[in-house]
Amino acid sequence: MPTVPFVAQIRRRRSLLLVVLVCCIATLVYHASLDGADLHPEPIEENSPKPYEHNLDPAFPLDSAPTPKNDVLPELVQDDDHSKPMIPPPETKFCNPEECAQGIWRLRDLPMRTLFDLQKVYPPTHRGISTMCGSEENHREEADRHQFHRLQEQRLVNVMNYVWKPERGEMVEWDADKFLVRLLQSPGGLIFSGDSISRQQFQYLEYALASVGVDILEDPEHLSHYDHHRLHQYILKPGDAKTNYLRELAGVPESRLLRPIYTKIDNHILIGEKEIREITGELGAQEGFTLYDIFDYFPDWEKFLEDMAEPRPGEEDSVTQDTVMILNTGAHWSRGTFYMLPQEGTAQELQARVSKAYSGMINRVTSRLAPISQLTIFYRASAAAHPTCALKTKPYGNVTHAIEMEGDMMEAIGLSTTDEVQSVVRQRWDWDRLDAHNRLWESKVNELSQRREHDGMGAKWFFMDVWNMTLQRPDGHTQNLDAKFGNFDCLHWCVPGVVEQWTRLLNHWMFWTPEMRHA
Repeated sequence: MPTVPFVAQIRRRRSLLLVVLVCCIATLVYHASLDGADLHPEPIEENSPKPYEHNLDPAFPLDSAPTPKNDVLPELVQDDDHSKPMIPPPETKFCNPEECAQGIWRLRDLPMRTLFDLQKVYPPTHRGISTMCGSEENHREEADRHQFHRLQEQRLVNVMNYVWKPERGEMVEWDADKFLVRLLQSPGGLIFSGDSISRQQFQYLEYALASVGVDILEDPEHLSHYDHHRLHQYILKPGDAKTNYLRELAGVPESRLLRPIYTKIDNHILIGEKEIREITGELGAQEGFTLYDIFDYFPDWEKFLEDMAEPRPGEEDSVTQDTVMILNTGAHWSRGTFYMLPQEGTAQELQARVSKAYSGMINRVTSRLAPISQLTIFYRASAAAHPTCALKTKPYGNVTHAIEMEGDMMEAIGLSTTDEVQSVVRQRWDWDRLDAHNRLWESKVNELSQRREHDGMGAKWFFMDVWNMTLQRPDGHTQNLDAKFGNFDCLHWCVPGVVEQWTRLLNHWMFWTPEMRHA
């Protein structure tokens, strides 16, 4: 009968449609599980002596992709008891520089899972970047060291899976050649002056430039102070094809290539022994106290900077941009470092003495820098520290949650160790005063900017406020272990990590113009 094959045909078509439908649903579920995969280890138990052991699954080698979990990772990763923050649509394409550092950390559109994935995005170069968070800690026993290295490799991948998203608009795209041309068109290029965290930002810049084929020569002997241990100057490698290309692109004479494209000054405190003794003496410090290596610095660095910013004869038509400085000091301004100040009174009274000394330093440094012409100074705010960073595996979802979780800094420091002596020592690091000292700089920079706007003379000043940006990243620290005292490094950062965004923020600031408000 003719109806039999017709019915069979209908049944076959229905079966085929059912198979297609099932495949589509399976594909959607699979991609949803990948998008929602928790790329981070489970939180570490607070009392664990080796937090990295909780992050290693013997059944899952770190050089392979993790098995997706059933729980769904929201688009903006944060603690489960906080809803996803809403970002209003941008009014313009680009954010104003002062606003670019206000935002959230978002999961990458294509998350990385292995070190191999990371190195496809951040290819290894001859300078400036690591293959793991922090140092190798080679004092560990071999088996323990190997396990630790594998963890720190994976931690770097996890840290780099989050990118900064400003609340409104976006930042100018990073272009290394364009950035270098801008530096060549200034007498002194880019100069960093600060402590070891400033050095980490410098480390990322070196990597970012090396990744596009830039080769440099460090401390050539024709430069002044080339042999000072606190000063390091870098010129583009003479005769290199990339160097010649950049010079032609910048339109500058050969003479400009003899001077640094960027410079690093290791000044943890920014002032020298004479002024340290003057400032602390005014606050009651006893004479003759001992200064240790943290107080070592490059003397008369402000005069060096003035010379670097000075226009050179024969370059007036092409080397016309400002020399740029990134300035910071903060982490070492604490009761622990300034032990010579009087110790009578409450903790708050002792901290107030340190803050007065800090204000004295600000006034002295700015009085010498403010008159320098053809100089733009960015004071980068001190970054946040997180006493319990070893327990954190992901960013906070927004700055409100970060403030809530990190609000009682002194209590957190006290809970970060069971050793009573170490608890006292750590509290004297005064991490709770870092942002208070930032606000002293912010006030001074605003004052200097207004003065510069009024009289049109001297250096230009900007305050680069990265506090909220860094407060949201308790997971981003190196977590290096001080084996002697059991301290995890919750002050320094995995590189590139958070510090990459400081360089991108600088890049945005350097190329942003008021007209971009309507781009």
